Amino acid sequence: MRNYFIAILTCGLLLSGCRTDHQQASPLRLIKSFDCTQNYTADTYFSYGDVRVTSSEVGKYREAEAKPLSRFGYRFAVKNVGKPHLAVVRYPDDKRRFMCMMDGTSYDLTIGTFTGVKEPLTHKMQEIRKVFWPRWNDCSIVFMTWGNGEPAAVADIQIYEMDHLPALNINKSGENIPTRELGLQFEDPCGMTFSMGAYTEQEWLERTISYMKYTGQNLLTYPIVWYHGPVYPSKCEPSGLAESVAAPDRTIYARWTSDLTDWVDILLKRFEEKGLEFQGALTLLRLGSLMKDMNINLDSIKAGKETYNNMLANDQVQSSTADWTVEYNVLNYEKQTTGTLKEWAYGEHNGPFGKGPMFNPLHPTVQKAILNLTVEIANRYGKSLAFKGISINMWHATILWYFSLQSGYDDYSIGLFEKETGVKIPIDQKAPDRFSKRYNYLTSNYQEQWVSWRCEKIRELIRKIRDVLTSVRPDLRLTLTMWTETTIPGWFGTPDKPEHQIFVRKSLYQLCREGGLDVKLYSNEPGIDIDYSMVPSRDRDGWGTKGVDTPLEKTCSFQDHDFLDKETLDAVAQQECPGAFIFDCWVEAWGKYSHAPCDPDDQQAKNLQVMWGKPAEGIRRSISKYPEDNFWWDSQSRITPHFQGGTYYMEYFAYALAELDACRITRGGLFTDTSHSEMIQKFAKAYRALPAKKFGTIGPTTDPVAVRSLLLNGKRYFYLVNREYYPVKVILHFSRDKSDFADLVTGQKTDASELFQVELGPYALRSFLADADTEITGFEAVIPEAIKSGLLQEAEKVKSDIAKVKNSGKELPESIGKAVFEMDSALSEKRYSYVRKILSSYPMMKVSEMVGKDDE
Repeated sequence: MRNYFIAILTCGLLLSGCRTDHQQASPLRLIKSFDCTQNYTADTYFSYGDVRVTSSEVGKYREAEAKPLSRFGYRFAVKNVGKPHLAVVRYPDDKRRFMCMMDGTSYDLTIGTFTGVKEPLTHKMQEIRKVFWPRWNDCSIVFMTWGNGEPAAVADIQIYEMDHLPALNINKSGENIPTRELGLQFEDPCGMTFSMGAYTEQEWLERTISYMKYTGQNLLTYPIVWYHGPVYPSKCEPSGLAESVAAPDRTIYARWTSDLTDWVDILLKRFEEKGLEFQGALTLLRLGSLMKDMNINLDSIKAGKETYNNMLANDQVQSSTADWTVEYNVLNYEKQTTGTLKEWAYGEHNGPFGKGPMFNPLHPTVQKAILNLTVEIANRYGKSLAFKGISINMWHATILWYFSLQSGYDDYSIGLFEKETGVKIPIDQKAPDRFSKRYNYLTSNYQEQWVSWRCEKIRELIRKIRDVLTSVRPDLRLTLTMWTETTIPGWFGTPDKPEHQIFVRKSLYQLCREGGLDVKLYSNEPGIDIDYSMVPSRDRDGWGTKGVDTPLEKTCSFQDHDFLDKETLDAVAQQECPGAFIFDCWVEAWGKYSHAPCDPDDQQAKNLQVMWGKPAEGIRRSISKYPEDNFWWDSQSRITPHFQGGTYYMEYFAYALAELDACRITRGGLFTDTSHSEMIQKFAKAYRALPAKKFGTIGPTTDPVAVRSLLLNGKRYFYLVNREYYPVKVILHFSRDKSDFADLVTGQKTDASELFQVELGPYALRSFLADADTEITGFEAVIPEAIKSGLLQEAEKVKSDIAKVKNSGKELPESIGKAVFEMDSALSEKRYSYVRKILSSYPMMKVSEMVGKDDE
């Protein structure tokens, strides 16, 4: 990576943080340690591939082969199963790596970490500090290479036992002032008893509460309506829930039921007792009542029979979401297990169409089902003060919108459009191909009016959902999450072409608007919040295990748009209460996968056929077979969320606050990440002390440091946040000769006369409280000279490379002119964080790649 970063990084600034102030430490008792440079016997150590001890400038370590699924691991004994433990793993950040850590069977010890490429190397040892609850006395810890040319490596391991997880003290900024929310968010509800060392859901709940309190997080957003409907005991829709469990002998089972315990009510009562908040997540792809009565007979629809399924631009009916979610209905499980499944539940089937919502969001039948469900949720859970509302994931197949211009050409919607706009569509209403003709006519003649009308109609529906919530309790909120990890592939397939890259494809805002969600329409809508979904890691899994051989076009799109999609970022930042969801993707290696019925005499299965204290309807074995590699158990799983290494993990937290002034930040996906506790604690103490209101921005830029201020209840709150990995010196200018203010974390008071100077560490946040008269008139942000000169050199180099490509007669990337313009503008305005991001964006990296190939 670029040498000019090393001068800053070698100061050790990216090492994991230590315990935060005012938190009583739980004693750590070392129970096992491994020096990975030493040899161990086969009952303690195994390896697969060319695993060897090597060294670099950071020291000696054991390194797996730089080929996918090469791995090594260690076996250790634990006395107190179910008590919290800490695994401290040191690994070298000296070259490009993609390492998966796990116990080999469950999610309990799972974390992935990647280094290099867009994260400058620190050339130091980094630490993983994983909190876990062992479910076995006989434990293992395994390290695996994921991508080609990105070897896993570890120097040493320490395993500690802890007495408990002490709760983090969060200083409140004032009585009765709602403060910002920081928390966990899940996409998948199937992993409760496959993570946190839990055999039962109640164990998972108690350990989740303990970890949230330990790290200072106060909000949990968790699915209550998933792919096929409610996962709570609904009276208006068919319900169902399935989950995995890793058994005492390591056998992996899946269990399921449609006779659910009201676990949400149990959770809310515990959250009330512990002062935590819950928001129900709705993916909302299907509802059983709609599936049961849908008409997907294409011939009958063409002949004029009504349907509330979406009709498409190619004269097809959307008879499926056309994705992986179809099988996750509990109605399918028993037949899958016995091999008697002939068709998916309700006859859902694919066709000659892409991914999209099955049901028309404007049709009265669809709206009635959605609103009835909302009424039930609000009435059932709205009385709990721990319940904060619902969050709807705007996916490629969510039935709250059309998703794209390819959908929505049914007879009902077109008739309503004609009635409300006066536009007459000159298409025979009985023509069997009327749907495609309507699409062609509208997009050729009235596209803007058609898009605007659909956005207004979707807003009407969203307002109705909001009104249901607030009629039960005025402070309940509806959150819409602009999800990208599922929508981008829905629009483009794998985003692996030049036309999918930044400054070429449409912005996320424009794409969502074409699908019926115009974010700008909600900027002044009380009770409706917008969360912007960011995806730190999807570009790094490369949609496979090719690693260094992954084409550049597959490795840039998500991060580039996270940081450089100005139109979308501005639209979210203009919301009254913007939020951010940092989605942690995962990689999966299933091996040869199958499921099988449990043996009639499998007493363990009988004991585990329980969900939330109630007998489950079914249980089966889940089997993944991998090449033999001397691992001690046959029952295995290799599914791993992956994170930026070291303090780079905090980049998206700092960025969400600096760019959006995010009033809430959630992070997660598959299960609770318990590997970055100290970093989250430090951020939580400063972030959760801030009022949950939009602050005013000080100065003309928030790059590389954002300074914002809020006057509230006769006091002035202000914060400083550094969005970069290097330290930045900040000099604040005040309007008064004498300014008294206090740090909201430590309570330490400062008397600054006109000037206040502070060094913000990497991704650091500082929060303060002052008198109302203490006004900030401006500030200066000074970055290290080595960073500044390095960025300038890199900018000149890319311009030189552009000239070389031009002179060679080769075609430059389409967006290179826009990229250079934006880079020069950012340099002139000293927006150095933006400069760094655009230097590592697709058009710039493509030019460097082209020059590099010419030089070979």
